[in-house]
Amino acid sequence: MRRLAAPALLAIALAACGAGTGGSDDDDTATDAAPADAAANDGAAIDAQVIDAQIVDAQVIDARVVDAQMVDAPTGPITGGPCSSGAPGATAYRIRWANGGGTAYVVYEVHAMPDTSRFRAGAYGYTIPFTPSYVDTALAQGGLLLNSSDFVDIELSTVGIASIGAAHLALYGRSYNTTASGSFGWQTFEGVGAAPTNLVANSAPYQWYAADMTTELSAGDDRVLIRIKAGPSSGSLAVNRIEICLQAT
Repeated sequence: MRRLAAPALLAIALAACGAGTGGSDDDDTATDAAPADAAANDGAAIDAQVIDAQIVDAQVIDARVVDAQMVDAPTGPITGGPCSSGAPGATAYRIRWANGGGTAYVVYEVHAMPDTSRFRAGAYGYTIPFTPSYVDTALAQGGLLLNSSDFVDIELSTVGIASIGAAHLALYGRSYNTTASGSFGWQTFEGVGAAPTNLVANSAPYQWYAADMTTELSAGDDRVLIRIKAGPSSGSLAVNRIEICLQAT
């Protein structure tokens, strides 16, 4: 056999030693950068979700904070907001008739006049005793029966109002007659007025019907009395609500 030189023997011995102990190269692999890999403190831990724009999202300062409801607030002495009837101006006064076992009674919904010392409404008959009737519950919401046997009186004050540019009286209901439309009229200490004949339809559902009463209402009056009656052609109404709208300063 051929003998190996001493340097060659030394190289073989060193190689055998490394194979028996598992090798330091394997240990270096075990402590590789993998355990401290960027995944451990990856950007996910401080992801933008933590300080996402949702915290200061536009919802916090949304336009709803300065919505038109704040800048549409009524100006002037009448503070009742837009009229349910659609008449110009603001709601100064509104009442509703409710059903008390067939008897109509008043529910006060809005009184937005500067002076609220007078705030009274009622239905009264031309004969005594008289009981206001609540009718029309089968076809619609129902309301006060206003016909030739009764009338409505509204008492209020316009003190605190310097001038009235326009005033409208509005009724919500229908003509309580199967064959004819109706209307309504009013009287104050200032004069007499009326809605156009047959303004109020006799069909359901109920609607608002408004008429101009500017010349019958004065500013600065502490004894306003408005008397409302049913008018032609039917001469009979089912009245659910009554509203007064004013353009005033």
